[in-house]
Amino acid sequence: MQVLGYHETPGRVRFGEVDRYGYLWHGHALAYFEAARADLARRTQLSVTDLLEFNLAVPMVDLWIEYKKPAHEDDELVTQISLLRKPLRNPFIQFAYRIVKMRDGQEVLRGRTRQLIMPQSGSLLTRLPDEVQRRLESVWSYLETRPRWQEEQILGLLGGPPCS
Repeated sequence: MQVLGYHETPGRVRFGEVDRYGYLWHGHALAYFEAARADLARRTQLSVTDLLEFNLAVPMVDLWIEYKKPAHEDDELVTQISLLRKPLRNPFIQFAYRIVKMRDGQEVLRGRTRQLIMPQSGSLLTRLPDEVQRRLESVWSYLETRPRWQEEQILGLLGGPPCS
């Protein structure tokens, strides 16, 4: 698995996203991940609408989150997202995320998601359609031009040494 550069999506913690203690409620982390995925997908014609044109669905099959520091109401955050590149052309896509505070770069949380690209009928797909593969490659080309995480951040995201 190769970790490329990351795309950034800004956001702000809203009143309804904090718990009684004033912290960003953990369940809202997924909404930040989804906003970043949608932002990246729009840039490369891989949005839900685009995939529906190919009669494809992309359900989440795996999620991992590690919380590092709290975020509070009105904190400005940046969600950094990378689509990991795998050597084989299979129907899974995996994203890595870091959410950091805009003012000081403190890491709020990090995570990964894995999604299965499959026909809407629910049958299995053994190989991605050529056009979808081409669009994934355009995401990777874009991410190759973006800032990269430091090696210790990559190790924290992947749980081991980065693959090249």
